[in-house]
Amino acid sequence: MSHLLDAAQSRLQGMYPTLPWSIRVSYGGESRSFGSGAERSAIEVKSAGAMAKLAAGNIPSFLDDYVNGDVDLHGDIYGIVGVRRHVSSQALWGVDMWRRFKYTYTRLFPSSIRRKLVAVSSHYDLPNDFILSYLDPKTKAYSCAMWKDPMKQEFPSDEPLADAQHRKFRDALVELDLQPGDKFLDIGCGYGYQVHLAETEFGLKNTLGITLSQNQVEHGFSKNLKRMHYMELPADGSFDKIYTCGMVSHLDKSEIRRYYEHVFGLLKSGGKFWMHGIVPMANKYGLDNYSTISGTFSQRYVFPDHYQFPIHAHLQMMEETGFLVRKVYFRYGHYAKTLRHWYKAYVENLPKTRHMITPTIERSWHLYLTFASELDGYISVLKQVLCEKP
Repeated sequence: MSHLLDAAQSRLQGMYPTLPWSIRVSYGGESRSFGSGAERSAIEVKSAGAMAKLAAGNIPSFLDDYVNGDVDLHGDIYGIVGVRRHVSSQALWGVDMWRRFKYTYTRLFPSSIRRKLVAVSSHYDLPNDFILSYLDPKTKAYSCAMWKDPMKQEFPSDEPLADAQHRKFRDALVELDLQPGDKFLDIGCGYGYQVHLAETEFGLKNTLGITLSQNQVEHGFSKNLKRMHYMELPADGSFDKIYTCGMVSHLDKSEIRRYYEHVFGLLKSGGKFWMHGIVPMANKYGLDNYSTISGTFSQRYVFPDHYQFPIHAHLQMMEETGFLVRKVYFRYGHYAKTLRHWYKAYVENLPKTRHMITPTIERSWHLYLTFASELDGYISVLKQVLCEKP
C-alpha cells in the first residue's frame, strides 16, 4: 500500500514538476501529495488496480477507472484538470500505440453517413432535459459563446450566458452580410437558434438548418430544421450564405477536404461561408485527438469520431478548395468562460438530472465540461474564419 503511494507521488511529481498547488492522493487510509503550495484537490483511489496504474503513470487507464467508479475526485475539479498546463514533457500527454491504433480507420477513411449519425446521436440524443439543464434556455446553444469580457472568468459573471450566446449568433450574421433575399444554410444547426434569428431579425424566407440529432429537430426554434448529413444536400450552388458553428469538430481527420469541397459546391459564386470552431494549436509532437490522453478520453466517452485540426490545416484546405479567406479571428478565453457556465449549471442541476443518465456519463461530463477551460485563455482554442466563393 505505502509503496504504491510512494511510487505514485514520485511519478506524478516528475510528470507535473511546476504544479503550483498540491493534490493529495489517498488509498487504504494513507495519503501522499504532489505539487507545491496549498492543497486544492484530492484523488481518492479505491482499488489496488487503479493505484498501480497511477503509480505507473498510466493516466489513460487510470481515467477509465475513474469513470468506472474505482476513483473519486474531491475538492476543486479545476485543480485536477489543470495539471495539463504543467506537464513536464508533451510526450507524457500521449497514449500508447494500442490506443492510437484504435483510430487508424478514421484517420484514413471518412465515416459513412450511418456511422456519423450513430456517433453524433450518442451525444446529442441523450435525454433532452439533461442536455438542456446546462445550456441557456434562450438560445439552447451547445457551442462557445462570445463574451464582452472573456478573460473575466469568475462568478458572479458580468453578463448572462444567454446574452453572450445571442451575440455569437448575431455577430456572425452581420459578418456574413445577411440580406432578406438570401438562401441561408446552417450546417450542424443544433436547436436552430441561428436559423430562427435569420428568419426573425434579418427577414429571411429561405432558410435551412441541418443536424444529425433528432432531439434538436423536435425541440428546435424553427420549422426549417432537418435531420440530415451535409453530404445529402446537392452541391448545386444554390446557397448565398452558409454558417457552421462547432460542427467541424465532428469531422474525421480524413473527411476535412471532402467537407470543404462540398461546402464550396453548395455556395453560389460570391457566396460567403462562416466557420466557428474549437481549433487547437499546432504542435511539433504529433499530438491530436487520436493520440492524447484528453483526445482519446473524449473519443471513448463523450464525442465518438471527432477530430480537431489546427487553423493552418483549415486555411490550407479552404484555399486549395478555391475559397478566398477574408477574415480570421483568434478568440481568447471565450470557450473557457462558456464551459465554466455550463459546468456550474451541470453541477447545480445534477440532483434533478442524475436519474436520466448513467454513472459513466455523469463522471465523464465532470472532466469534459472542465478540461478545456483550463487551456483556453492563455492560448486561443476558438477560431473563426470568413470565406467567400469567387
